[in-house]
Amino acid sequence: MNDMSDITGQSAKDDWVPTSCALCYGSCSILAHRVDDVVVKIEGNPESVVGKGRLCGKGVSGIMTHYDPNRLTVPLRRTNPKKGLNEDPGWKQISWDEALTEIADVLRRLRADDPRKLTVQRTTTVSASRTPFLAFNAAFGTPNLSAAGGGMHCGNGAHLLSGLMHGSWSIVPDFQYCNYALFFGASKGHAAGHASASNMGMAAEARARGMKMVVVDPMCNFAAAKATEWVPIRVGTDGALALSMCQVMVNELTIYDEPYLQAKTNAPYLIGPNQRYVRDEATGKPMVWDVQFGAARPFSDVKAADMALDGDFEVGGVPCQPAFELLRRHLRKFTPEWAEEITTIPAANIRRLAADFANEAHIGSTIVVDGVTLPYRPVAAIAFRGSQGHMNSVYNFFAISLLNQLVGAADVVGGCLGFNPASNGFEETGRLAYKPHPDADGLMKTGTWMGYHLPYPIAEPRLPEKSGLQDLFVFGLTSPFLDSDDSEDLWQKLELPYRPEVMMNFGANLLMSIANKESVANSLARYKFMFSFDIFLTETSAFADIVLPDCGHLQTLDSRSNYPFIFSLPAGMGEWCWPIRQPVLPPEGEQRRFQDVLLDLADRIGIRADVNAAYNASMNLAAPYRLQGDRQYTYEEICDAELKSNFGPERGLDWFKAHGVLKWPKKPEEVYWRPFADVRVPIYWEFIVPVYEKIKAITEPRGVHVPPEYYEPLPDFLPCLSHQCKAPGFDLYAFYYRDILHTNSFTMENPWLDEAAQLDPLSYTIAINADTGRQKGIADGDWICVENEKGRKVKGRVHLTQAIHPEGLGVAACAGHWGDGMPVAKGKGVFFNDLLELDWEHSSPINLNLDLCARVKVTLEKEGKR
Repeated sequence: MNDMSDITGQSAKDDWVPTSCALCYGSCSILAHRVDDVVVKIEGNPESVVGKGRLCGKGVSGIMTHYDPNRLTVPLRRTNPKKGLNEDPGWKQISWDEALTEIADVLRRLRADDPRKLTVQRTTTVSASRTPFLAFNAAFGTPNLSAAGGGMHCGNGAHLLSGLMHGSWSIVPDFQYCNYALFFGASKGHAAGHASASNMGMAAEARARGMKMVVVDPMCNFAAAKATEWVPIRVGTDGALALSMCQVMVNELTIYDEPYLQAKTNAPYLIGPNQRYVRDEATGKPMVWDVQFGAARPFSDVKAADMALDGDFEVGGVPCQPAFELLRRHLRKFTPEWAEEITTIPAANIRRLAADFANEAHIGSTIVVDGVTLPYRPVAAIAFRGSQGHMNSVYNFFAISLLNQLVGAADVVGGCLGFNPASNGFEETGRLAYKPHPDADGLMKTGTWMGYHLPYPIAEPRLPEKSGLQDLFVFGLTSPFLDSDDSEDLWQKLELPYRPEVMMNFGANLLMSIANKESVANSLARYKFMFSFDIFLTETSAFADIVLPDCGHLQTLDSRSNYPFIFSLPAGMGEWCWPIRQPVLPPEGEQRRFQDVLLDLADRIGIRADVNAAYNASMNLAAPYRLQGDRQYTYEEICDAELKSNFGPERGLDWFKAHGVLKWPKKPEEVYWRPFADVRVPIYWEFIVPVYEKIKAITEPRGVHVPPEYYEPLPDFLPCLSHQCKAPGFDLYAFYYRDILHTNSFTMENPWLDEAAQLDPLSYTIAINADTGRQKGIADGDWICVENEKGRKVKGRVHLTQAIHPEGLGVAACAGHWGDGMPVAKGKGVFFNDLLELDWEHSSPINLNLDLCARVKVTLEKEGKR
């Protein structure tokens, strides 16, 4: 701390406090400049790998969120028993003891009845750590934890495929060595997505040294504006393009990495007529055709180079083929001419893109990194929420992932990297070590993951105990069926043994983040009791019975603001880095940190011993730092225990408060782990066949039809419902995209970000292609009405631009607030989600992804009419 004299001659307290941002889940490391207990500036922390001293506009403007006079400072109880979109809750201030006594009484009775009746919703903003909620949920006994619109809108397909193929939550090009990056609906490295600030410099340096970046997207915005080439594509058809490129590479150019496919995928595994592996009778292992022996043998007994990828064979009288042979034949129908009709991308361009990708891969080449000779495949095809935000989420992402697998560009130098799937751990303690490992069939299991949902092995389908039905539809992460219009019908048919009665909400504005507000409002009104931790009163807060004033990111504590290393720590060579989040400022009024409140509730309910056990498990605490019995630890003590458990007794919470971060060097075998791990990934999803059979055996007798085309072992193109709309006048595909100025609906209240958004021509408007708009008699700045097939409408001011596909209609961000609790945000932008239907028909029957595009028509409105 430094002493400095202010203008009065008095000594002023002046210091810089290292902590972590939480204005998005990037959790960049920051320095908060505090003078006389007032934060006057926020900067990036150059000592940290997380952000590398860079900070986006959201992070800088965190000061305005903290000092917003509309922040909640006292607990509130509703006095109006009616709940609805137009109902005033009639808030009345109450004490914390009143609030917690009432909540604890409700939870205690609920737990004695059936703990599964508690639903917990959380945001991905404010605090990235899920550990306190995971611990509380596990102790309470409810399986129902969700992130509102989070997974359905951004990750149900992306995280599944990234986990299956890379052992990681997400993927990114190896910017340090990649020479050709193909982006499908993603902005990684361009101020959006995971590790955004960390990767911005790396992406810029890659472009500067000549990396070609081709962006496939209906909108030319953040990544596409900086690309070598923008490829406009019809909304929701990314998978068709990727499949066609695979067809060109495999069947027209015959360029693929045969040794990689033999050694690192299940491409050589023999598949019988029943779509399953041909297994050895003695060992039960999948068999391959050994070209040296001229016979089928268990894969583990055959050298990879001797495994056949092509041909027709017979084993025990059963005809079979290697999985790659089936893939090759399957791809033949996806010609560039076929894809042109679906995507609107000319066939010649598709062939050029495929040839460029295949040739730039330099199959067979190696490179030396830090003295280690490694495979070198300097191409990467990546995707994120744009390409997977549809009912065809899984196959879109599967097809794109195949591009990397075909050329061996997965987790090797220059290729498509998972976010830190392998770690040797902290050198001094050996803690935090993990790496992918094989199952009995040789397929990869992740070394670390987020929470309860593993991408592989796939769980056994069963009659649901989760209200989101994820234990039946086992590929799903988050689910629309907590809130859908037809959830009660599905619960009845599928014999859900209870009904949700109480909701605990942490900062999630699910009324805005999921789909149309009428559907979500109906689902919220079903709860008998709801309490919500909030920084501001949101549209969703208005459905709560009690609202608790939470602390913001400058007031709270988190010993793992960046762990697991899958959100904000960049992939690629460099350093591991463990930062913390620490309080820079005290609570204002009666604000309390949600972590402390959850511990208080645990004591009042009588589940402290269970909470302690859950923290031990979720933080993997080692002796002597494991929490004991029902001892009432503070959250500071829990954080201190985790830090000492991982980094030794001398590096506890006090050490991290002073130093901010701890770093140690990455090694090539951690970053480019694939050659060092004896694991394979599935280019043929044999496991999906029995999963579908088990799901069908449960659903069909109960009147729920699950389309089989979503459960085939090889990817296909499945059109969205919007592609099948034939209604006259509905000729545009509406979609929404992330605005790098904002995170979810939360940051709309920030006045600095709001000012920037008002200056941006796209943040608060509806983008339509300029030529298309003029053909419809629409001028730039006109007010228009956008209507979907079901008659749902949104209105806004149009911005005509050439930077959008002629059939596209794009809306930025999650805007359009209507509540009074966030007055800066109120009335700004367009609430796109009102165009989204929320039901089984519009949900993916494999991974529960909500379809985020809609076929719409537009009509002119009078000037200024909303």
